[in-house]
Amino acid sequence: MKGITKFAKRTPHLLTTRVGMASKSHDAAFDDLNRRFTAIEKYTEKLVKDSTSFRDAVKSMLLSGAAFGTSFSDLFHPIGSEYDLEGKHPESVNTIAELQNYQLMMEELRETLTPEIELIDSRVVAPSKEFEGVLKAIRKNITKRDHKLVDYDRINNSFTKLKEKKEKTLKDEQSLFKLEQEYEAATADYEYYNNAMKEELPIFFDKVKALMAPLFHSFYYMQLNVFYLTLDKIQTFADGKYDLSNATPESVEQRYADMLTDAAERLEALTIRKPAAPSARVLTTAGRTPGLNSSASSSKATGLAAGAPSRTGTLGSLGRTPSSSAAPPSYSGSPSSAAKKAPPPPPPTKPKPGALAPRDYVIALYDYTAQADGDLSFTAGERIEVTERTASTDDWWTGVGSNGQKGIFPGNYVRDE
Repeated sequence: MKGITKFAKRTPHLLTTRVGMASKSHDAAFDDLNRRFTAIEKYTEKLVKDSTSFRDAVKSMLLSGAAFGTSFSDLFHPIGSEYDLEGKHPESVNTIAELQNYQLMMEELRETLTPEIELIDSRVVAPSKEFEGVLKAIRKNITKRDHKLVDYDRINNSFTKLKEKKEKTLKDEQSLFKLEQEYEAATADYEYYNNAMKEELPIFFDKVKALMAPLFHSFYYMQLNVFYLTLDKIQTFADGKYDLSNATPESVEQRYADMLTDAAERLEALTIRKPAAPSARVLTTAGRTPGLNSSASSSKATGLAAGAPSRTGTLGSLGRTPSSSAAPPSYSGSPSSAAKKAPPPPPPTKPKPGALAPRDYVIALYDYTAQADGDLSFTAGERIEVTERTASTDDWWTGVGSNGQKGIFPGNYVRDE
């Protein structure tokens, strides 16, 4: 409650100071010391953060290295009948043979570096955090000094203004006496904290130098130990197995490319790694036989679409039901399935003389791209005029698109308007 009361008293003065309606005192010597102290706070926080990050990174390196060996072991573990891995993959003989040794090496390295990690905690991270606690205590006193300065300026402005008033009433005289006492007390409080900061901060800065030097050297040599121990363990593991005499990044990269041979190209050529084509495209590009409303295609289907039926007819023999979430296949039924088609509906009644024949429109449910000459391309939502249709939607219909182009299209790609 006391702090809230002080804050309420200081707020008007702080506001008037910001707009230049009240004077504010400055001590150049203290301001310089405060800037140096703020820099120490910043770099101490960075030291704690960086030393902690380095410690965690070394732990992560050791755990990841062990997991790396385990993952490689799982990748090269025989699958099914692949027991003769060395015979089938002679270029991987050394890798397969050394996987277990690599795992053991990473476990030994973790045991070796664990004491170094603990030293980083005890000699760098922990002292740095303790030093942060000291800085927070000093910062608390600096903040208190700033508050005393605000109180001093606030009372000094009121006291000076009332003292310079030419005609004073009895109440003004009483207020002046009270303000004078408050001014003396505020001056004493402010000077106590301000002088203490100016006297003791330089001493503190000298002590910081004495503390930071061993912290820096400890952290530096612990990093060297981690690097040297890791390098020694890896070189011992590679001795007699791999040539590291000229192991520059460029040579390692070139050796990797040489050992890779054409594996990347063969992997790139695999069909199973590529996105699957929509079922409609697979079926319609599978090689078409000339139908009633389609042009002939001389290309022969290969791959997954080799067994697809011809374009004429329906999809009834495929046993598929189009789903609403994906475009259904366009039709390429076999001749046998065409023979099982239901008989066509009776012809429509003739319109009365002079009456215009009603037009038949449908709305596209999916995008369709022409797969051969004579096909009609359209996008989902497009309005299409149907000029020829069958009773089944599992057939090719003829229509005119919104751009005036005429062609055939799959009936189960549209719905009646």
